[in-house]
Amino acid sequence: MERAATVAGAVHYVDGKRAITARAAKIIEAVIFAFEVKLTQDRNGYYDGLDYFEINFASAVKLLRSTARTKIDTEEDREQPLSYNDEAISPEVEAAAGSFDPFNLEKIDDPTYRSALGAAIKELPANERQVVVLMLKGYQIDSNEPSTTTIRSILGCAEKTVRNRRDRALDKLRQALEELE
Repeated sequence: MERAATVAGAVHYVDGKRAITARAAKIIEAVIFAFEVKLTQDRNGYYDGLDYFEINFASAVKLLRSTARTKIDTEEDREQPLSYNDEAISPEVEAAAGSFDPFNLEKIDDPTYRSALGAAIKELPANERQVVVLMLKGYQIDSNEPSTTTIRSILGCAEKTVRNRRDRALDKLRQALEELE
C-alpha cells in the first residue's frame, strides 16, 4: 500500500538510502490512514466505500492521494509565514504609516528636531517607549537566530505585540513631530 501511495518525484536516494520529502511523507501517511479507516469500517460490516478499490485499485489510491495532497497543501499554505524578511516593511504598511521615520538621519542632526523627538518619546506610554528605545539601540524586533537578543525576548512578549506597540508609538511620534515640519 505504501508503494502505491508514494508521490511521484518525492522519493530520492542519498548514499544508497531511500529518502522521502516531509510533504510526501505526510501525503503517504494520510493515504494509508484513509485506506485503513475504510478497511476497518468494512471489517465491522459491509462498507460500500471499498467497492471501488476492488474494481480499480490504482485509480482509487490515486484519488486518495489527490485528496490527501489537497488537504496537506491547504494546511501548508495556512502555515506559511506572512513575511519572510522581518525587517523589511511591506508596501501596505509603508502606505499606512506614510513612510514616517522619526529617526531619519537627515532630520536627526537638527538639534530642534532631536530635542522634540526626545520629548515626544518621553511622553509615550512605558511599553511603547521601551520598544522605541530598544529600536534606537539597534535591537531587532525578532530573529530566527536563537542566540540573537531581540526586543521580543527582552520584553518577554509576542512579536505581534512588539510590532503593535511600535506602530502605535510611531503614529504618536508622527503626530507630535508634524508641528516641526
